[in-house]
Amino acid sequence: MNRRQVLKNLGLGATALVATPTVLSLLQSCSNEPEFIPNFLTKGEGHALRRIVDLIIPSDATVPGAVDVGVHEFIDNFWNEVIPEQGKAQVRMGFKGLAEEFTKTFSKDIEAGKSEEFDQLLGKYLAIGKEEQEGFDKRFGEFYQAFTKDPSTKLDSDLACNQLFGQLRGMTIWGWKNSEEIGENVLAYEPIPGQQVGCLSVEDATGGKVYSL
Repeated sequence: MNRRQVLKNLGLGATALVATPTVLSLLQSCSNEPEFIPNFLTKGEGHALRRIVDLIIPSDATVPGAVDVGVHEFIDNFWNEVIPEQGKAQVRMGFKGLAEEFTKTFSKDIEAGKSEEFDQLLGKYLAIGKEEQEGFDKRFGEFYQAFTKDPSTKLDSDLACNQLFGQLRGMTIWGWKNSEEIGENVLAYEPIPGQQVGCLSVEDATGGKVYSL
C-alpha cells in the first residue's frame, strides 16, 4: 500500500467500515423518520449530514436514495457507538470546519443550510483534480501526525471540509449498498450461491446488477 493510499484510509475518525455483526446491526436498525434527532452530532450538524448524504446518493422514481434507507442515521450512530474518542474528536473538528466554511460562504449557520448550498461546497471540495487532492491528503497526513502527539492541534476549515466530505462519500456509499432494502431489492441478491458458470456476462447473469453479497 502506497503512502497516498494510507493517508486516504486514515480519514477523519480513522476507523474502517467492516461488515461485522455489530456494524450491520446498527445499519439495519436505521429508518428514515421525518425528524432526524442525532445521537452524536448537534442538531445543526445533523441537518447538514442528512442533506449531504441525500446529495451523494439521491433517490429517483425507482430506487431509494441513501436518506430513504437511513444512512444518515447509521453514520451518526456509527460515530457515536463504534469509533474511539480520538476519532470522535476528529469528526467534531470536521464539522466545526464545515460550519466555519459554510458561514463564511453563505453568511448563515449550517442549521439553516439548503441542499443547493451544501451541493456547492461538495463540488468545491470533491470535484477537484488528482494533484489538488494529493495536496489535501499530504496536509491531512501532517495534521494527523501532529494530532497523535498533541490532541489540541487545530484542523483548518478548508482541509476539514475536504476530508469530511471524502469520508461521508465513502460511508454513504457503503451504508447504502449494505442496507437491507438495497441489498435485497435493488442489487443482485443470492444468499445461497448457485453453480459456477464460466464466461457468463454480468448482463446475462444478473441483468447488469452487481451482487450485494
